[in-house]
Amino acid sequence: MLANLDNEVYFKKVFTDVDVFCAFVKDVIGIDMHITKVETEKVLDSKVSAIKFRMDLFAEDAENRTAVEIQKVDYDYTVERFTHYFIGNIIDMQRKSRDYAFAKDVYIIVIVTSAYRISEQNGKPIKDDVLVTDINPRTLQGEVRDMFNHKMVILNTAHLQNATPPEIKDWLDLIAESMKNPENPQINTNKLAIAKAAQLAELNNVSPEELAEAKIQEMRKIKTALDIDYGRKEGEANKQAAVREAEERVTKEVTKEVTKEVTKEVKDEAIKKALKRGKLSHEEIAEDFETTIAYVQAIENEAKNR
Repeated sequence: MLANLDNEVYFKKVFTDVDVFCAFVKDVIGIDMHITKVETEKVLDSKVSAIKFRMDLFAEDAENRTAVEIQKVDYDYTVERFTHYFIGNIIDMQRKSRDYAFAKDVYIIVIVTSAYRISEQNGKPIKDDVLVTDINPRTLQGEVRDMFNHKMVILNTAHLQNATPPEIKDWLDLIAESMKNPENPQINTNKLAIAKAAQLAELNNVSPEELAEAKIQEMRKIKTALDIDYGRKEGEANKQAAVREAEERVTKEVTKEVTKEVTKEVKDEAIKKALKRGKLSHEEIAEDFETTIAYVQAIENEAKNR
């Protein structure tokens, strides 16, 4: 069973793997990367703008003069924010006052996991699977002058199409299936990188600490959704009170659920260790952990079937 890759904790767990990161970048942008680590919550050293932004995933290839950032978003009202990241990273590559040449090529991949809530300037809704932004100039006849490699690619799991490139679709399928069909995901495990990503995303590989953090992230996501929805439906005067009331209710419910699930996870792991040592009977283990013999036997059977 796959963990929900719409959750930032699980997403980072999978895509900070160097092999997965490089394979994903290769399929989306078409470049090979030679890196030994993927950073999280990266902050640029220089002050390129008044806003100090953080990047979800960041890797820099010194050999090929390439910097790649990956961001995952739940609500695409932040399209402007990622455009800001894109431009900020490009500006950061210019270090000398006499030389405006870019030190590296900059690529940003943005993964959106919900339907777009943005439109063109004429009001037409945007429903594309892949959107590409670059800084290459065009003639009045629309001909592109290929001068720079910098690109921002936005991928949307909610708008997959028949024409979506298969190498990109494999990754979007992985994310979408983890959200909608985690118990029986229809993904291309014939691709080694997808198979490894799926293995990293298995719930069996999630630690109690990661589970707790993931639950907190879900709570934050719900709060954000409530804020946005109430902002649309309510007047500004009523919005804050309604949001606070909903947040308090959600916080209590999620905190209770986090405590329950993490406690269960820790208890189950302790029971497995006790069974593995083989020094105590099922009855003794059940008594020590304040549970039933049937529960201990179920955990033992589950461990044997893995």
